[in-house]
Amino acid sequence: MKEVLQRVKEQLEQAFGEPRSTSLDGALHELAQLKANAGEKRQMIEDVIRAVTHARNARMELAEAGDESATNAFAEAYRALDQAIESYSDVDNDPV
Repeated sequence: MKEVLQRVKEQLEQAFGEPRSTSLDGALHELAQLKANAGEKRQMIEDVIRAVTHARNARMELAEAGDESATNAFAEAYRALDQAIESYSDVDNDPV
């Protein structure tokens, strides 16, 4: 699951850099499939899907005007993906 999230993050970065030529539809499809198997992390994946959808919708606005709200949509999606990736990382919080 972490690999899918990292791949989506790369697609998001590419869409931010090249908003006219990069679609996020494939990323959203991958996230929808991930959500089906997310178990207890389903809500988190739904939040990521919502954030990436906002970024997808802001893509052309970013390309045309470089609008701050479009940039913010990408930043929100990036943060959501970072948090989701972190939640799938193996973190050992046990004292030594």
